[in-house]
Amino acid sequence: MKITLLGTGTPQPDIHKFGTSTLIEAAGFRILVDAGRGAVARLAQIDVPVGSIDMVLFSHFHSDHYAALPDIVMTGAIPASWGGRKKRLKIVGPEGVQRVTEGLWAFTSADRDIRIADREIDPEMHRVEAEVLQEGVIFEQNDLKITAFEVDHGDFVKPAFGYRVDYAGQSFVHSHDTRYSENLIRHAQGADVLVHEVAMARPKTLERHPHSRTVLEHHITPVEVGRVFSQIKPKLAMLTHLVLKGPDAPGIDEMLEEVGQSYAMPVIVARDLTVIRFGAAISTYSGETLRG
Repeated sequence: MKITLLGTGTPQPDIHKFGTSTLIEAAGFRILVDAGRGAVARLAQIDVPVGSIDMVLFSHFHSDHYAALPDIVMTGAIPASWGGRKKRLKIVGPEGVQRVTEGLWAFTSADRDIRIADREIDPEMHRVEAEVLQEGVIFEQNDLKITAFEVDHGDFVKPAFGYRVDYAGQSFVHSHDTRYSENLIRHAQGADVLVHEVAMARPKTLERHPHSRTVLEHHITPVEVGRVFSQIKPKLAMLTHLVLKGPDAPGIDEMLEEVGQSYAMPVIVARDLTVIRFGAAISTYSGETLRG
């Protein structure tokens, strides 16, 4: 199994941190979890044709988690080495996924009409198969099992999901956006790798900028994420989707110091194109974020 964190960012535009998107490669399948800004460009950087993606899973419908979906559909349909979709794309997401896919068909219509007139694409490759997500095992084939579990991303983002991936006796868990969640802790027990989000702001920022307080109320603090790691005890603990609110945003070292108050083991901070490989051992390395 190979996991690539294509994007590790937040809604804030950042050329080095694209929107959240994670590529799972195992058992002959390529599955995306979330498709934030720039996902197609990141796939191109690692030479994975966008048309080769078998399924896209969504954790929730904040923009930084699904903004690249039209690009995936339209670019993947083009019969080129970097596109080349041969079957309909399956999309699985929380309640509301039907509205997203109905709007997607309308949104892509202008591109589709032109390319059909030019006899360039098969219009069926713009169609998607949508499925509403429920907690539990959502995919199980060739020893690859993917389980969705509800997390707590706030009162108005319900349901929101994290994912557990099990393959060949090893396991990977991604929290996606959540506050401290007992349900995540239950589903992540025994996980080899846990990737978790985190958020932080200085007290003065919270006092002077009410929006920052609203944002942080939807995420987990560094001390709390340390508690999560301590209860799960993964072989590899990793942080992503760092919400460090400015002005005067705390730095990564400051954030890690707070994590260390409740978790004494090493923690890795992911960047775009971080790769986790599972085999006789678990290894991780970070790819280049830019070319040229």
